[in-house]
Amino acid sequence: MPIDALDHMEEAWNLDDNPFPAEAIYVENTPYCPTVFDEESQEFRRKLIRGSVRGSVNVGFLWSQGAQADTGFGKTTLMRQIAKEINRDLGADTLTRAGVRTQKQAPIAAAYSNLNNLNASGLYPVLFNAVLDLAEPSPGAESVLDQVRARIVQDLDSDDATQIIRHITDTWLSICGTAPPLRAEVVRAFATGGAQGVKAALGTVSATARLRNGLHYLDFALAALSAAGVDHLYLMIDQLEDLATTRTITAAKRSREIGRIRDMLEGPPYVNRVHFILTFHNRAAQVLERFWEENRLPPFEISPSNIASVVVLRGLKDDDQVAALLRVYLEEQREGPVEDELLPFEPGAITVLREVSDGRVGILLNRARELFNFAAQRGDPRITGDLASRFFAGADPSDLEFRTEDDGGTPDNDIDDLLLGTR
Repeated sequence: MPIDALDHMEEAWNLDDNPFPAEAIYVENTPYCPTVFDEESQEFRRKLIRGSVRGSVNVGFLWSQGAQADTGFGKTTLMRQIAKEINRDLGADTLTRAGVRTQKQAPIAAAYSNLNNLNASGLYPVLFNAVLDLAEPSPGAESVLDQVRARIVQDLDSDDATQIIRHITDTWLSICGTAPPLRAEVVRAFATGGAQGVKAALGTVSATARLRNGLHYLDFALAALSAAGVDHLYLMIDQLEDLATTRTITAAKRSREIGRIRDMLEGPPYVNRVHFILTFHNRAAQVLERFWEENRLPPFEISPSNIASVVVLRGLKDDDQVAALLRVYLEEQREGPVEDELLPFEPGAITVLREVSDGRVGILLNRARELFNFAAQRGDPRITGDLASRFFAGADPSDLEFRTEDDGGTPDNDIDDLLLGTR
């Protein structure tokens, strides 16, 4: 009688479904394990957040670099999680973790956006989307725009829209330099309706207007933040590789978009107020190097001289990290307590998953899903190292016998032999 995989997951492993993602990409609201890259997360806070508050880092770089590939190492997840962490309390917890003494802390905010549509638009729509991100609430916290509106109302001792508009406008005049006036309809939407009002107003903006005027909407955000005493905004811009690897983007367009980043670093209201954190990897670096130098932007390379502005993700280095990651996903689908939190995975299978994924988080989770489905369809009580090794080596399923591991590791032979199919 055929085995029902879902029934086996429930009955043998106490799991409602396969907990691992089908794609090796970030999906909103997926489980997060802060201990997996604890060292790199702390480095991110200390270098890229604390460093910019002190005025020494206005462009920071989050790299991924592996032995055989340079994507899938968790850049998007780390960047998004740090942004959410900052926005929960306007940076108090993040700055404390970064080593900033309480008396020297000031409120900060972060906005996540990405360049994956740059071939059809440009940097300005990316900035527009960053403002939308400031209007989105985080789990357990209000949106940044609602938090800053509450601070403004408290400072003014009034929620009168006219007073809020006047306060924001006056603040903008004090910081804007030669920047154009704010878009009145967005300021009014914020004053009367907070984040929801802003989202409604931005929802009416055409793609053409976003392309041409995206920077103006960021101006509004900076004015509102500054009016609430928030003088640092971290723009966490992901997927910079699309600027380098998309074939339809011409050299002239690459130069123009990078030049726009440079323009924002040269004077008010952006200098020392807007801090860019950009993702990078080797392929992007090779293509963008000459454009970076032409526009005199801060260096992005991984080198001792650039250590203060670079954080590098190199993947999962040991089985404890893999186990912690798998455990978080398993807990999301677990229907009740179990003696072994990693059930159905045995230690040997964890080693194999790390090896076949080159330590890349996204790839590992995808491989874990494949292996998990296979074992469930077979009705295996456990996923052993031997089963995992043979599965990823492409063995005939009929040759895979039910086996257990007495020592919790890969039995008999070296893992490399198993992966290469030499035994």
